[in-house]
Amino acid sequence: MSRPEDGARSREYLLSPELLRKLERAAIASKRVLIGRTRGERRSARRGSSVEFADFRAYTPGDDLRYLDWNAYARLQRLFLKLFHEEEDLHVYVLLDGSQSMDFGRPTKFEWGVRAAAALGYIGLCGGDRVQVFGTVNGRNERSRQYRGRGAAMEMFEWLSALEPGGATGLAAAANRLLRTRPAPGIVFVISDLLTPEWEDTIGRLAAGRGECCVLQVFSREEVEPRLQGDLRLVDSETGDERELTMGARVQRRYEHTRDEFLDAVRSACSRYGFAHLFWTSDASLEDAILRSLRRLGVIR
Repeated sequence: MSRPEDGARSREYLLSPELLRKLERAAIASKRVLIGRTRGERRSARRGSSVEFADFRAYTPGDDLRYLDWNAYARLQRLFLKLFHEEEDLHVYVLLDGSQSMDFGRPTKFEWGVRAAAALGYIGLCGGDRVQVFGTVNGRNERSRQYRGRGAAMEMFEWLSALEPGGATGLAAAANRLLRTRPAPGIVFVISDLLTPEWEDTIGRLAAGRGECCVLQVFSREEVEPRLQGDLRLVDSETGDERELTMGARVQRRYEHTRDEFLDAVRSACSRYGFAHLFWTSDASLEDAILRSLRRLGVIR
C-alpha cells in the first residue's frame, strides 16, 4: 500500500479536536442483538448475568436457582427470578470504496469517505466496539487489523490516511472478503458513490450475511449539479472509455432524470433489505452527516 510522501494528505484526513469531542459522546446503535465473541461494553437486549439489574420475572421449572430473589419470596411467598442486562461487544466494519471514480470533486469523494470512516471508527472505539476497515484501492482489497479502545484511534487514522484511490471498484469482491474474514457478525458501513454495475450485487451479498448495514452514498457537487456546457468529451476514470456529447438543456434534463432514477433504485434496494441509506455530497458537512442525519436514521445515538 502506498503512503503519502509527506504529512499533508494525512493532516487533511484528521478530524478536528472539536469534532472528536462530539464524536466521543455518540454511539453506534444496533437495531437487533448481535452476538459478539467476547463480553464487551455494549448493553444488549438479551438478559444475562452481568452486574446491572434489569427486571424480575416469575420462576419456571428449570430456571437457574442462583438468581432467585429470596427477599421477594419472603415478602410475597412467590418465586421470582432476577434478570440482568448483559454487556457485549459490537463489531463495526467499514467498507470504503477507494476506486478511481472516488477521486473526483472538491474535496474529493474519497477524502470525504476517509474522514467519514475515521469518524465512524472513532465512535466505535470510544464505545468499546471492535472496529475493522476494508478498502478497495488500486484494484486491491486492503484490510486493517481489528482495532479496539480509544488508544487505537491514531493507528486507525494513520492506516486510513495512507490509502490512495485508484483502479476499478471491485466492491462486490471486497464485500465477499469482508463476509469471509470478519471475526463475527456486526454492522457494516459502506462508503461509496456506488457508480459501478455491481452495486446491487454488493448490497445483496451484504444482505445475505447476518448483521446490519448502513450505506453512505457520496457524490461530488459537480455530479449532482453539473455545470458543463457545449461540446464535451467525457472519459470514464476507471475504464478509459470516451463519449462525446453536446451539453445543453435537453441533455441536462436527461442526466438529472437518470441520476434521480439511480438514487431511487439504491434507496429502494436498501429499504428492501432493511438497510439504512444516506446520500451526501463531498462538500457538505461531515458533522451533519454523522451526528445529525445518521442519528435521525437511528444508526447513531
